[in-house]
Amino acid sequence: MPDAASAPKTLLSVIMPIRNEAAILWHNAEILAARFDAVVGPGTWKFILVDNNSTDSTPGIIKQMIERWPPSETVFVAKPNYGAALKAGLACADTPFVATLDVELWDLPFVTWAWKHRDEYDLFIGSRRADPSLCERPRYRWFLSWGLNAILQLFFEFTGTETHGPKLIRMARMRDLIARCVSDRGQYDTEIVLRAIRAGRMIVEVPISNSEVEGRKPRNLMLKKIVWNITAFNRLRRVLRNVPREGPVRYRRFTREDVLSEAEQP
Repeated sequence: MPDAASAPKTLLSVIMPIRNEAAILWHNAEILAARFDAVVGPGTWKFILVDNNSTDSTPGIIKQMIERWPPSETVFVAKPNYGAALKAGLACADTPFVATLDVELWDLPFVTWAWKHRDEYDLFIGSRRADPSLCERPRYRWFLSWGLNAILQLFFEFTGTETHGPKLIRMARMRDLIARCVSDRGQYDTEIVLRAIRAGRMIVEVPISNSEVEGRKPRNLMLKKIVWNITAFNRLRRVLRNVPREGPVRYRRFTREDVLSEAEQP
């Protein structure tokens, strides 16, 4: 067993909010861990697994994951709330880079490409809407995503296509902005993106696919989600009302071909 002085430095925290994901958690974690071992290095990354009050066998699987992939750790958030879970995970992250992803939403080429360019941008966003040929979803889910993004463009002058996709974050440039975010649930990471745009951070968006992911059926009813998001966006408008633009928008996009061509290179 290497001592602390000789142990590799942990460069990346992979934050994963989890609630009742026993059916897919271990399988998807194995695929992700293999990719992080390959592109970051064994022992130089860790899972931060945020248990959002799971009631199935998820806590036991989390314990197995921590034992299997040290120095991973877990955080418990009692109230089911995606934004609160993500915030708790970010508060525990002590690494130069953080990846945020859902157990049912990630993309291996995005992981590889973003890590390769980690020092060039402050915030990497994987978007399901950037290339409709890559990510098939039920029509009502596509409509909901389109509607939410239209609201962001209309009321917040958002220049991208999605705020909820997987991300890679360079913490030295983003930690102060993240600390100011007060939203919860699905608007927490939206607030992070909007604050980063207004602060002139270097942001890049790339298309992602969900073809490799073992997923599950969506849990939230569409009508309930629409009503909640309208209320949440009104709160977000009040929060950002006095947040000024500090410079020009620095938001770049790449195609899937760009990502794949570089992800395949050593």
